[in-house]
Amino acid sequence: MTGLGAGAASQNTVPAGRTGGWRTTAPNRLTIVGANVPFPGLHVYGAAGTGYVAEFYWDTGAQRVNDGFQQGYGWGGATSTFGFQLRCAGYSNSGVCRNDSNVQVDDIALQVHETQGPSLVAPDGLWQRSGWVRGSWPVHFYGDSPSGLCGLSASLAGQAIPGATGSTVNPTVWHQCAAPAFDATVNTARYGQGGVPLVLSASDAAGVPASATRTVLIDNSVPTVSISGSTDAPSTAGTQYVTATASALSGVAGLSCSVDGGPTSWHAGSSAQVPVTGVGQHTVACAAENNAVDSAGNHGWSPQSSWSLKIGYPTVTGIGFSSIVNALRCGRERERVRIPARWVTVRRGHKLVRVRKRAGIKIVTVMRCHPRIVRRRVSVWTTVRRHGKKVRVRRTKTISVPLLPHATMRTSRRVAYGRGTVVSGWLGRSDGTALADQVVRVLSAPDNGLGQFSQVAVARTDGYGGWSARLPPGPSRLVQAVYDGSTTTESSSSAQVRVVVPAVVLIRISPTIVPWGSEIRVAGQVLGGYVPTNSNLLRLNVGIGRIGYLEGLPAIQRDGRFVIVWRFDAGHGVMHPWFSVGTLSESAFPYAPGTSRRVIVTLGMRTPIVKRRRDAAMSREAKRKQRGKAR
Repeated sequence: MTGLGAGAASQNTVPAGRTGGWRTTAPNRLTIVGANVPFPGLHVYGAAGTGYVAEFYWDTGAQRVNDGFQQGYGWGGATSTFGFQLRCAGYSNSGVCRNDSNVQVDDIALQVHETQGPSLVAPDGLWQRSGWVRGSWPVHFYGDSPSGLCGLSASLAGQAIPGATGSTVNPTVWHQCAAPAFDATVNTARYGQGGVPLVLSASDAAGVPASATRTVLIDNSVPTVSISGSTDAPSTAGTQYVTATASALSGVAGLSCSVDGGPTSWHAGSSAQVPVTGVGQHTVACAAENNAVDSAGNHGWSPQSSWSLKIGYPTVTGIGFSSIVNALRCGRERERVRIPARWVTVRRGHKLVRVRKRAGIKIVTVMRCHPRIVRRRVSVWTTVRRHGKKVRVRRTKTISVPLLPHATMRTSRRVAYGRGTVVSGWLGRSDGTALADQVVRVLSAPDNGLGQFSQVAVARTDGYGGWSARLPPGPSRLVQAVYDGSTTTESSSSAQVRVVVPAVVLIRISPTIVPWGSEIRVAGQVLGGYVPTNSNLLRLNVGIGRIGYLEGLPAIQRDGRFVIVWRFDAGHGVMHPWFSVGTLSESAFPYAPGTSRRVIVTLGMRTPIVKRRRDAAMSREAKRKQRGKAR
């Protein structure tokens, strides 16, 4: 309220131009657009006829108010200043105002329009972070408005972030609200993955909302690391490289790798080539870092992934069947050995006495060995005299040459049915260095084309890398030696050698004395395991003397048994044909071809019944005599 000013108060006069009243000015960015004084809140007294003027005024105008109680007052427009006053305009051109006058306004309500909405400021925290984030981050922002901010809130991925702030409204002041700053910590792991919206919101006393939105990239996942490469490499292959590849939602910043627990090396990007050298067992370990960081600047890391790699010396494994060629011929011989005279101790009369034994001759048996001797014709040059001159001529003569024994290695060996054999070999590095005290496994598979290898023996190398193992009895087999390697040597396998075992065929023919036109039964069995289905394994051989021929391909059962019925044609005379049964070569049957013994049949003689009766009687008489001796 402004006063009318000092004057001749005792005279109750006021100079013209003096005013008194109430005025308000809207702050910047606010505009007064209306004013209301309800009934009977406006009363003017003593203004009429006294030189005083009662009025409401604003930036661009004013409006007088008459004496008395007013039914109400309302104004609308746009102004930055609004007020009411009692102004001395002068009475009867006297330049002064006399008597008392007043204007009374009980309540006045102003309608104010904001010309600019709220503004928000987020100086730090999650809003200011660019790029990918993870973990917990602060969300901090504040703001202002001409009418004051009454509430602040935030949301992430459409979910409200706890920590909204608010303020009570004071309508008696221009800045009616003062909500404190929003300050909260948000765990991004609860709001999904990838790009999500972060929304900052506020509202002021004028009911004007304000919001700001930006996309926040969230990656709380763990990077993944895959490692690939060789697991076993020879030392001659040079430096080995293990490839580590990482992936992450936010991208991979790099990989940290170490070899055998040594210092780590940093490899930027999503892949790394880790070099590994040196003979032995090695371990490569890698972990990946993604591009997402927490509020402390820590990146997300994957668990450590590892890869094992062995670098060893290449090895060579040999296998074969050793045999001695041109072995020495050894035999026992008796020879005379002279024994020299010597002193000996003997017991005589319960006493030990030294006596001298004379020299003598003793015959002993000794084993003497001699090399095999062969006679060979060789050409030699010699000097002869012809026509009084010496000339060199070539002559041929026969000399005796000893054959020295030596060992040979063969790739196959023929072994009788039901017999085992010995296989041997050598193990060493590719540079010729023998490997001592190493385990070699011997595998074998039936020679039926299926390749069903299994372990049959284990051998250990001697100081020179040699080894030998005994193979048990079995069918024809393929044999191979396998070395599994060690921490410093590579594994290796030998070539395959073959054990050839012929099939055994047992036959029995009855009867063996038959007339022309009769039948005989040839029964038997092929030993050595199963017989392939629908097999033409057997062949029947028939001959007389040294002449024989293939007669047919009899059927055979799965267990190897067979029965052949042979019928002779009509004829005359006596003949002695022989029969034998052999096997043919089949890839599915793991035995080499074999033939039974020859059984001779007498053809053309009737079996004498008298002879059978006489033999039976002699047998009964022999049994009777045997019982008599027993009594």
